[in-house]
Amino acid sequence: MNKRLCLCRPLTAALLILLASTISAQNISNTTQQRVKAEDFIIFPWGGVPSPDFTAGAWGDMASPDDLMKDLFDCGYNTTGFIPAHYVSYAAPYRLATILADSRISSCPDVTPKQAEETVRAALNEIESPEARKNVYSIYIKDEPNASLFPRLNLWAEAIRKQGILPYINLFPDYASDGQLGSKGYEAHLDEFVNICHPKYISYDNYSLYDDNTFNEDRFYSNMETVRKKSQQYGIPFWNVILGNTHFHYIEPSPATLGIQVYSTLAYGGKGIGYFTHYSPELGNYRLASIDQFGYRTKTWEMVRNINLQIHALAPIYCTLKNVNVFHTGNVPKNARGIESAMHLKSIGEGKFLVGEFVDPAGNPYLLVVNKDIRKSVQLKVSFKREGTIMLVSPYGRGKVRFEGEQDWLAPGAGALFTVE
Repeated sequence: MNKRLCLCRPLTAALLILLASTISAQNISNTTQQRVKAEDFIIFPWGGVPSPDFTAGAWGDMASPDDLMKDLFDCGYNTTGFIPAHYVSYAAPYRLATILADSRISSCPDVTPKQAEETVRAALNEIESPEARKNVYSIYIKDEPNASLFPRLNLWAEAIRKQGILPYINLFPDYASDGQLGSKGYEAHLDEFVNICHPKYISYDNYSLYDDNTFNEDRFYSNMETVRKKSQQYGIPFWNVILGNTHFHYIEPSPATLGIQVYSTLAYGGKGIGYFTHYSPELGNYRLASIDQFGYRTKTWEMVRNINLQIHALAPIYCTLKNVNVFHTGNVPKNARGIESAMHLKSIGEGKFLVGEFVDPAGNPYLLVVNKDIRKSVQLKVSFKREGTIMLVSPYGRGKVRFEGEQDWLAPGAGALFTVE
């Protein structure tokens, strides 16, 4: 980027900006045709963006706000993290939906509805142009609130909804205490949230992979069982915020740790993935987020890009499906069901599997199978109760392909979407 700018010095600054925007739009016009929109399946980096001194040109791979947005697009996101108003216009050339962050809103002061509406309008008016304002998909309100805050959060959410924008609130995992939740149990917490805040989705976080190379299935899947239950009860989708860095005693990211979290969310019918985090916090032992503390890409970046592009490849079919059942083989986690509940699957062979069962609008059956082993690959022997040719939905954008030959292997933590024709 810096070399390109040096070569173009004779051009005016305005012409450079116009040229960069044109090139950006041309470069992504074809690839974005294959990308899922945020309203169908959101993929976002959880958290705010850093505020480096771009004028010094000394923050790793990113020398400008435009580079920040291009990085997110290149990594397979369709939505930004929580960005200030002056960054919103930079997201548009990369067709990234934006989540606006403004401390006047996220501090959630106790105000009147009129005052909340005026504050939201003021925040939106700080965006450079009316056209850029249309790119605001959501506005961040609060992370992991106590239920006592729900009435106040709803006041702010309503002010945001009046602008035709989605309020963003993220909830605790189910291992939070009743004191943290402010509710008598996790199900009650979700019920109170939905009935008071009237959300269009349920977003929550859960980190259950540890640095001794273990995956706590009970902790991870029991939470997802409850969220899926409430999602279906209230007819709203759910988003899962997953572990995308390492800190405390959590595991270092790998294709297996990212895969098991993403594909499990898909198997349970989820419609969103947030990564905690894309930028490594300058705190404690936080490390190996996609971007390090100096602004450079880590090895995690390519792993996140790979799994995000798989989501985009599956989305044209996946987003049309209705989740009708989910079960586990081998060890059945807490609150989950076993293979005896299968509706479409006849057999699958040996292994530790998670299976999500779906139907398309015509009633045709689909299976999303996940290898729950984060250390070993497994060979699949999938058969449907319905007779026909088994087809695999390619995670590499090739559409449906016959399930044959060496297609029958799943990497650690990986998933595969099948149907029968």
